[in-house]
Amino acid sequence: MKKKSQNPSILLGQLPEELEESAIEVFLNGFERKIDHLMLKPRDRSQARRVYRDGADFSSGIYALCEGRVTGMLGLQYQNRKFIHLNLATLNREFGFFGGVTRKLSGSVFKDIHPLDNDEIRVQVISVADGFRGTGVGHRLLETLFTFGRTQNLSCVRLEVVNTNPGAKRLYEKLGFTECGLLPYGPIAAKAGFSSQFRMKKPL
Repeated sequence: MKKKSQNPSILLGQLPEELEESAIEVFLNGFERKIDHLMLKPRDRSQARRVYRDGADFSSGIYALCEGRVTGMLGLQYQNRKFIHLNLATLNREFGFFGGVTRKLSGSVFKDIHPLDNDEIRVQVISVADGFRGTGVGHRLLETLFTFGRTQNLSCVRLEVVNTNPGAKRLYEKLGFTECGLLPYGPIAAKAGFSSQFRMKKPL
């Protein structure tokens, strides 16, 4: 059920340490199929939680907060910063040397292969908690990102959206994004529920 009456507050970076676990849970829930079948292939949720919490830069995120928990999060990437950076030492500890290296390389494949210019910012991940989807939380996270990008004199925002989520693509188009390329993956991404990702861009 949607939380229609809630009006979450928005934080740009500086997430309190006690809410970091909540932010990772929102991320894991939103990207579960990608994480389980492509990006990490963990043994269980607790292993995924350890790996991504260790690799997260929480200062590179925007968070929606309501009733003492994170209800939406956006991880950004620009210049030398990004929200998720898989730590090879952690991967090796969790999966062994071969498993760690393989997952590090796999994580590099399933992202936009086009390097960011120094004046661009990218939505690395965006996810809204169950019960808050469709309530405008994602829109507020993106609007906060746009404002941040303008204050940093950045030229545009980039993101990717899977081909099996036309609703999200339409939302991004309403917010001023236009399609600027396609990242095809074919059958190797089938278990994660998509076969390609649209590259999209919005000027600031």
